[in-house]
Amino acid sequence: MGAVVIRRSVLVAATVLAAVVMPAGPAQAIPACKSGYACLYQWWADREHTEFNGFLSIDCDGSAVSSGTRSGYLQFTQARCNSL
Repeated sequence: MGAVVIRRSVLVAATVLAAVVMPAGPAQAIPACKSGYACLYQWWADREHTEFNGFLSIDCDGSAVSSGTRSGYLQFTQARCNSL
């Protein structure tokens, strides 16, 4: 399931500016990246987002990139993929 879910959406850095931002705390469930969307998950050590822990980026073509740890305060952004 993980590889299939990861491969259906990706986040392109340019789309982050147009994304909807959902503030999150450390105990919040991780939102799913819907089909047709690119998603960016960023984890911060503090509520003020001054110390970065890690990220997961899921692109429209299904590729995913991650680094760091997935713990702390989650900031979730998503953007609709372009339809041709």
